[in-house]
Amino acid sequence: MSTTNNKSFDKPLKGILKLKCKIIVKTGLHIGGSKESIEIGGIDNIVIKLPYYFINNEEYKDVPYIPGSSLKGKIRSLLEWVEKPANNNNPIAIEKNGKPCDCGECNICRLFGSHQSKSSVEPVRLRFDDFYPNQKTIEMWENVLEGMYTELKTENTIDRIKSSATPRHIERVIAGSIFEGYITIRIYDGDTYENTILILDKGIKMLEDDYLGGNGSRGYGRVDLKIIKTIWKPVGNYKDQEIQYEEIKEKVFNTKASA
Repeated sequence: MSTTNNKSFDKPLKGILKLKCKIIVKTGLHIGGSKESIEIGGIDNIVIKLPYYFINNEEYKDVPYIPGSSLKGKIRSLLEWVEKPANNNNPIAIEKNGKPCDCGECNICRLFGSHQSKSSVEPVRLRFDDFYPNQKTIEMWENVLEGMYTELKTENTIDRIKSSATPRHIERVIAGSIFEGYITIRIYDGDTYENTILILDKGIKMLEDDYLGGNGSRGYGRVDLKIIKTIWKPVGNYKDQEIQYEEIKEKVFNTKASA
């Protein structure tokens, strides 16, 4: 694949690494949806939902989920405060004045994609699935929320002069909910444990110290992200090999893990 800068990508694909993850909601989670698509009277800010969801031979409607784009964008934006673009000593967030990196050469561009760049030849390594609630979470919602899948939180905006309150109603996924999905990593020759897995690990830890979704400054969106299964699919036979997450360095990158 050639580009206008006469560069090309010539590193063979070694395999696919699939990380099955669960996101545990610790405080009310709000990832906004479209008011036009879902009519809910009196709610100012609704959460994004699946119109139809099928799990374990059961059908559900209007089920909250976590878009992979929200998870990917949040982790990337946090990492850009600590990772640097190519040939620069400033963090990306500062160097790019708050915009995503488009250098096409740094670890962030390689992992997440080069933002609107036409010169990058690196294929994107990371894929983030949408994360869906597991069966126990749906049952918990139906029991605790009396058939509903979300809670309604009322907040007030206070007029500083008149001391009057203007209420706003925000829909949230309740604490204790669990969503599951995959983060998939394409591993190419030349990729290392340090410039792939360790950076993703750092982004996950930063997410756990920050928030997902909206209204994080008011305590929303605290989550834990746990990896519950690791599958390695080398291109030689492309068969699933379940390994321990701690074995990735040795079995995927052929590097001895530190003692």
